[in-house]
Amino acid sequence: MWGSRRTRWLLGAVAFAFIAGGYAIVLSGFPEPSSADYASYMVGVVALLVPLVGLLLGHRTIVGERASGEMTLLLSLPYDRLDVVVGKFLARAIALGTAVAVGILGGAALVNYPFGSFEAGTVAAYTLGTVLYGAAFVGVGLAVSTATTSTAVASSAAFGVFFLFVVVWSQLRGVFVAALGYLGLADGRLPTWALFLYGAEPGMLYRRLVDGFFAGVEQGPYLGPEAPWFLGEWVAAALLVVWALGPATLGYLRFRSTDL
Repeated sequence: MWGSRRTRWLLGAVAFAFIAGGYAIVLSGFPEPSSADYASYMVGVVALLVPLVGLLLGHRTIVGERASGEMTLLLSLPYDRLDVVVGKFLARAIALGTAVAVGILGGAALVNYPFGSFEAGTVAAYTLGTVLYGAAFVGVGLAVSTATTSTAVASSAAFGVFFLFVVVWSQLRGVFVAALGYLGLADGRLPTWALFLYGAEPGMLYRRLVDGFFAGVEQGPYLGPEAPWFLGEWVAAALLVVWALGPATLGYLRFRSTDL
């Protein structure tokens, strides 16, 4: 796997962030925090760290071995390209998912003892949602890796994805409102179909999942009482599954049709 020592450090940082969050939540003014409070408290850190590590794990998956010639050797063995893509995606998604799970269990244990309460169902659901979120960015990184034969281009593209989705996406809503207004498709706010498309970005889906299932948010254009069902947390969870599987599938289709 990409730079095994660096990978261990990255995965260790993910686990440590969750564990540290379990202690830090008490210092933030929660007198008796619950597992749901922990999930809500961690959402900002998760939205930054998990995509970064997922992309770093995935973006050199195929292109790195193409450049070194290892891919040619690998495909000379009794493996086809589907085996390669599935195996590499699962290995990286499981590695990140394990770090997430270990970190969440450690953090939730700190929340439980001696400061608050441990709720196994909440912790399991939160872990599953966060693992899906990480797998989505591993898949995006893998798709980037299949789209080029240059490691430099793959690294630049991965940075571009991170910058777009994590750094600037939440700031683009006004741009979309203005653009649709210019086209006569919006009147000062996004219509529901545009809210759906805008909110289908993985980070927004993850935040909506946490807000809806754990924070109990019942307001706003997505989770408010007048919001249509397809903007809610259940659809957000389903779309995270699509993000977890879709980019990797597209990456395989790209890889299958190109020369080494």
